[in-house]
Amino acid sequence: MSPRQQRAIDTREAIIAGAARVYARVSFSSARSKDVAEASGISEGALYFHFASKADIALAVLERQQERMTAVLTECLAAPGDGLSKLVAVIRGLGELMSADEIVQAGIRLEDEPESEIAPAARDAYLEWIRIARTLIQLGIEDGSVRRDVDVDAAAEFVNYVFVGAQVISGKADLWSSLPVRLETAEHLLRGLLADPSKPRL
Repeated sequence: MSPRQQRAIDTREAIIAGAARVYARVSFSSARSKDVAEASGISEGALYFHFASKADIALAVLERQQERMTAVLTECLAAPGDGLSKLVAVIRGLGELMSADEIVQAGIRLEDEPESEIAPAARDAYLEWIRIARTLIQLGIEDGSVRRDVDVDAAAEFVNYVFVGAQVISGKADLWSSLPVRLETAEHLLRGLLADPSKPRL
């Protein structure tokens, strides 16, 4: 890779990081290109050399958010354990990530703006989380860690309600710093609802 190509990559990453700092504190509609350029340490001209529009920058932030969340998901799914343990590990891992990662926090704010040009990308992230929860609950039924009488679709939706609800409350209360603690409390309730009582807890 040439030095010029590397500089272009570095500049693009600086823009995404700068945009995340902006979107983590203000809405997509309120954020100005000037704000993103200043947070990135570049000119507005350079900003639009790398991205065609403000929406393209926001979509890049969402893409980075999903990459980081997918990395946590992949690690949790690859670890040993039953379906319920994997579900809990994913919830814990994502909670820790959201409480500490500015790009992920910016993505969360962007996902809350359904009227904008980024709506399809934001909506898909929530629907994917329901699909993942459903897969892990079904795995838990098959391996015996989840009760066999659980309605898989309803349980997957409920897990999403709990996760998103904790995310929203912690975001408004303290910019997600309390999210891991809130999810830890919710974990005990979820285990009580889903776990097969005849199986030992891992």
